[in-house]
Amino acid sequence: MDTDGASNNELLLAACKQDQDDMLNDVLGQPSTFAINCTDAMGNTPLHYAAQCGSLDCLKILLTHPNTTGLDVNPRNRIEGDTPMHKAVIYADDPAVAFDMVKLLLDAGADPNARNKLSQKPVQLVPPGFREMKDWLEKAELATQIDMSEVAVDDDSSSDGEISD
Repeated sequence: MDTDGASNNELLLAACKQDQDDMLNDVLGQPSTFAINCTDAMGNTPLHYAAQCGSLDCLKILLTHPNTTGLDVNPRNRIEGDTPMHKAVIYADDPAVAFDMVKLLLDAGADPNARNKLSQKPVQLVPPGFREMKDWLEKAELATQIDMSEVAVDDDSSSDGEISD
């Protein structure tokens, strides 16, 4: 029987579930004592819980802390196959927090085209009336579909930036 208390992985999950940014920073301040992509029995990571529980500060910390190198922003949980983006979209307690989480996840490279086990993309889970969030996700989906090789390059510029004849 373990009498040492919760592991640092368990503390990461708990901090994000309970929006405890101080606890999260304490654990992250101890490099090599945790696995940033750890999961619970249902396959939820700290990022899933931060998004699911509206823990905006914890989400920001996970996405920017120097000791979170290797953070997977697109993990899928076992039950629904949801990513943290799916969880952020359906956070209903505060629409502004949900939208901020979506923007943070997109900026961190979360895939707006990821499908869960019901083949739903995050944009399909946006609650009615959240038009701005839906528009943002639709634009993000389109941006991922643009092949940069198809973008026209202006070959008429010389190396000094002057237009050649």
